[in-house]
Amino acid sequence: MTRLHRRQALRLIAGATGATLATPAIIRAQTPSELKIGGMLPLSGPAAIEGHQVLKGLEFAVKEANAAGGALDREIVLMVEDDEANTTRGVIAVRKLIETDKVPFIVGTYASAVVIATMQITKEYGVPLLSGGSTSVAATDANEPGNPWFFRSWPSSVDQGLDTANAITGRFGAKTVAIIHDSGSYGYSLGDQVEQVVKDNGGEILSRDTYNAGEQDFTTLLTRIRSEKPDAVYIGGWAGDGAMIVRQATEVGLRTQFVGSGSMVSDDFIELAGPASEGFAVATLYEPSTPNVYGAEFGKRFEAEVGQAAGTLNSLGFDSTSIGIEAVRRTGGTDSKAVRDMIATGLADFPIVQGPEGATAAFDAKGSVDFPNFIAVIKDGVRTLA
Repeated sequence: MTRLHRRQALRLIAGATGATLATPAIIRAQTPSELKIGGMLPLSGPAAIEGHQVLKGLEFAVKEANAAGGALDREIVLMVEDDEANTTRGVIAVRKLIETDKVPFIVGTYASAVVIATMQITKEYGVPLLSGGSTSVAATDANEPGNPWFFRSWPSSVDQGLDTANAITGRFGAKTVAIIHDSGSYGYSLGDQVEQVVKDNGGEILSRDTYNAGEQDFTTLLTRIRSEKPDAVYIGGWAGDGAMIVRQATEVGLRTQFVGSGSMVSDDFIELAGPASEGFAVATLYEPSTPNVYGAEFGKRFEAEVGQAAGTLNSLGFDSTSIGIEAVRRTGGTDSKAVRDMIATGLADFPIVQGPEGATAAFDAKGSVDFPNFIAVIKDGVRTLA
């Protein structure tokens, strides 16, 4: 099965205020010498591994932008809030960034449930929200077509699941598959997509199991799956949980091709899983070996500055932050609606580091950018594009 409509061109709660539908009046006050921009990520809690890696991308984008003169002749200052991958904390965080810090845009967040809980707030206040890693199609689907306020400059979870499932049955030749995913919206959406595509490709789903994020013991589940003898096991969830699963699979003697969701695409996953990560495959939007020349150059600069090889999570933060900064530069001010309009329709020529050669910030009517996911396999402790 192939993606039927692959595009030709690579192209949030205001407090309850009764029945009023008016946009709250937020004065975009910024000091003459600095320009505050917002970042909201899970820096503690179940998605902290992912959040800290995305944050490195935000910080690097700001550092490079300031080295090039900042924006509007001001130094860019990144205001960061920890949403803990929790919807209540996300609401508090986004309100602070808008009401207190008065940022013209926000990069956030990683957990799709938090995005969905906060994106109507940012829309009501008229502040664009650029994804800090969320892939759920439910977020962009919640946008009004032609009037998006949430933007994701990479493919959705549906597309990730599609490309991953095609790799399971095609590249890895699996005929029988077991699916394990967490009980959140991210895990369910990926599980649904992988199940459907594997079946459409003639494969068989032997079992499908869910778990709660942060579980510690998967041995009973994995022992049962071992008896099923699947050609492949797909895992959809946070990186820490995925690493725990593949480690315990080795301990119970489950030997098969493991394939994971994009959240497991960081070096932290490899470190946590240890030798059990060898041969693990994962959907990825960016690796230093990317054929995207602009992305490859980013990887060189990032490694020289940060001291680690760039990965997908770093690239997510870098692209979203760079897009927001460029929109401010091109509009020549901090009016959030003007910034939103520029993001929505005015950056089709702005290159992004993710995806194939030529990928740009050309958003569709729902605020998404589409291109194929890469598939990487861990060999000798390093992700290598398959």
